[in-house]
Formats: sequence, C-alpha cells, structure tokens
Amino acid sequence: MLGFKIARVCFLAAATGWFSCAAENMPVTQGETLAGQKVEFPTALAGKPEVCVFGFTKEAGDRTKVWMTRLTQDGIEAWSVAELEAAPALVRGMIRSSMRKGTPQSLLARSLILTKDEKAWKHAVGAKQDNLPVVVLFDAHGQILWTYEGLFGDVPYQELKAKLGAAIKQ
Repeated sequence: MLGFKIARVCFLAAATGWFSCAAENMPVTQGETLAGQKVEFPTALAGKPEVCVFGFTKEAGDRTKVWMTRLTQDGIEAWSVAELEAAPALVRGMIRSSMRKGTPQSLLARSLILTKDEKAWKHAVGAKQDNLPVVVLFDAHGQILWTYEGLFGDVPYQELKAKLGAAIKQ
C-alpha cells in the first residue's frame, strides 16, 4: 500500500513537470492572489521561467515594490510573493486589504499571499535578513536559477535580466 502511494505521488509530481532533485526541497503552498484567485505555489509557475520577489516582513514587502515597478516597466511579468504567516491571523485581512489598495490593478493577479510554510520558503530561497526582499528566478521546471537578497540596484537587476534572457532562450 505504501509503495502505491509513493508511486502515485511520483507520478503526479512528474505529470506536473515539477519532479526534480532541486525541487524536492521546494515547498508547495496554497496561496491566494490579491485578485482573489486560489493558486498552488510554485506549481502555478510551471511552463516558463518566472521571476518572483519575496517579502517576509512589512519592511521587505514595501521594498519589493521598487523591484516590481522596474520589472513591470521593462515588460517583465513578475510575481510579488508576500509571506504573512508571522502576522497574527486577526490582522491578515487588514494587511491584504491594504496591499490590494496599494497595488496597481494590473498586478493584482500576480501578487500572491502565502500564510504558511514561511520557514520552508525562507530556506528554499535563501532568505537571511527579514527586512530585505529576495528576488528569485525559477526555470520552466521550478528549479531556482538565480537569487538575490537586497534592495533594488542596477547591477543585480542587469544580472537578473541576463539570466532571465538566457532561461527564455532554452
């Protein structure tokens, strides 16, 4: 019976395109976009390279806006990922509402709220400082190709664009 369950899990993982050694340590978390759509993250990214900007605190979340603005200006459809597990459950609704009001309409569907697996996500993306955003480039199979933890800057931004361009050509 256990063998059947393991085989079934492996089949499902392979069928979704997310079966790889690197992705084994990647959490899969239910989330909701600011547009109200429920998604499974990072499974929702499958199929093409994607840029995600993670914020694990309000301060880091505020700093993701600079990254998202620049990416959007350059026509790069990135995801903003806010991890709210550390926020008290009673205030999460207020946080979502505030975020929704402060996010351009065009980015609501690509602004994701997660409320669990914070520790696993911090480990997966290499977050070390709660007050800084973490920019992550995933390949089409969900493997992390590149990460940067820090404030927006021209040097890391140009590096991200080069890595993204190379990933798209593959």
